[in-house]
Amino acid sequence: MILSERIKILSELGNSFDEVCKNSSFGNFPGFNKIEIHNPWFIEDNVRFALKEWSKLLQLEALNKWLSEYKISDKNNKNIKLGIISAGNIPLVGLHDLICGFVCGTQVKVKLSSKDNILMKWVIELINDSIIDESDKIIATEERLVDFDAVIATGSNNTNRYFEYYFSGYPKILRHNRNSVAVITGKETKQELELLADDVFRYFGLGCRNISALFVPENYNFDLMGQAFQKYLSVADNNKYANNLVYQYTIISMNQMLHINFGNCLLVENSNLHSPISVLHYSYYNKIQDVEDLLENNQENIQCIVSIDDKIKNSIQPGKTQQPKLNEYADNIDTIEFLLNLQL
Repeated sequence: MILSERIKILSELGNSFDEVCKNSSFGNFPGFNKIEIHNPWFIEDNVRFALKEWSKLLQLEALNKWLSEYKISDKNNKNIKLGIISAGNIPLVGLHDLICGFVCGTQVKVKLSSKDNILMKWVIELINDSIIDESDKIIATEERLVDFDAVIATGSNNTNRYFEYYFSGYPKILRHNRNSVAVITGKETKQELELLADDVFRYFGLGCRNISALFVPENYNFDLMGQAFQKYLSVADNNKYANNLVYQYTIISMNQMLHINFGNCLLVENSNLHSPISVLHYSYYNKIQDVEDLLENNQENIQCIVSIDDKIKNSIQPGKTQQPKLNEYADNIDTIEFLLNLQL
């Protein structure tokens, strides 16, 4: 199967995603209800959002533009067996790695996360149904990953240490926990803060692209942010999120910690870039240069930086964290280049 055929299959996949958003009985889609029952974090609104965003990315023009930057041969790299260990924190989080392996012509084996095996299985079946040659088909498993030449694995900092040991003899991309932050100027409008709320609350804050820490100017008034964040007041209706919110509120209250309660999240002054679910850390700054220096020193642990200040290096506008482009790679490691440079 040549590259143009692979691209066409992916564009058809994007069309299928769009059709499901219009009609959930399309094809063999398992149904939003089944997905949510299996994983209560995967509510219909978030799954629909993920499918819609991917349907935009998997358009023929976008795919061709992305891949035109690389020298991908029409010849299949069938001698390379790529193993992918996928995370399951948000819907379809492992799809980008799968797509990269597919367009490069490798034999793709995906170890599915138990948290996202229904949706990802359906996606893999859609792709495989369009493939004639059995040797080109993607293999999905929930068992231990075996018989591979290279690996892409995503996990927590703890599992990453295991990955380092287990995959020490293989070409690999290993991803660990990262966090995203926002640099607040104090000049944000309510609309911009509502877009920031998208970056905080989409997927209940479970993704590495979700904002977990804020940098705010000294004497910042949180009132307007609190109003804007009411856009996502309904997240507290989700039992799993509500349990986290109650638990964190209890801990904070017992320890008599100063905090700001927005009703759907708790803001705590803390310099740690990582915050628990339902908690948002914030730090005050006097000089913006101090924030820029901190971000530079912690770039290995940061996925996204959000700010309306274009002078903040590598920052994006509010509301964009969960809308990455095809060439925006996790941990800033170019997956396509990694696969094309494999020499076995």
